[in-house]
Amino acid sequence: MKAAVLFSGGKDSALASILLEPFFEVELVTLDYGHHNTTKTAEKTAEILGFPHRTVLFEREILEEALQMLLSTGYPRDALNYVHRCAVETLAQENEFVADGTKREDRVPMIGQNEVRSLEDRLGAHYIRPLAGYGSKTINLLASNYMEFEMLPSEDYPASDFEVGLRQALEERCGPETVAEIFPTNHMHSRVIRRKGFEHKNQR
Repeated sequence: MKAAVLFSGGKDSALASILLEPFFEVELVTLDYGHHNTTKTAEKTAEILGFPHRTVLFEREILEEALQMLLSTGYPRDALNYVHRCAVETLAQENEFVADGTKREDRVPMIGQNEVRSLEDRLGAHYIRPLAGYGSKTINLLASNYMEFEMLPSEDYPASDFEVGLRQALEERCGPETVAEIFPTNHMHSRVIRRKGFEHKNQR
């Protein structure tokens, strides 16, 4: 069985992919808006992890709708959740098993339970969240067993995530001042440096 994993190139989606590896043939998929090259981080990290990777382009209307949400609400939550839903649905149209790296306390991005049931029923897909039962502290501990990573400001090491692409598109259209008004200034991203074998702390 193949699982298509929404992949930003960071430690969360990387860890989700590794946890799925014993059960699925894992394929990493990055969705891109098509106007800015935001996939380099994901491509590089996929190579480090040893998983196949591909890029899928969003429909143009999705970017336009997300930008309108940003400008009308003045904050990123609704737009990011909308884009995430579109990404999961896009993959679910072609893959029976779709996964991501969203975790227990995430509010953005997040898909509600009713939306998940609707998507699975309509498309006959299975939506999997391998990290849904874990908090950030536990995820960092697990990730440190499987990979070496560091946290960097997004401007120094842009992720291949939905926020980076929206920031770039919004800046191009409205200028950096609008981006600063809508998005937080301390956007951080994890950089996966290398994958390592699992080190069980209780081994004798």
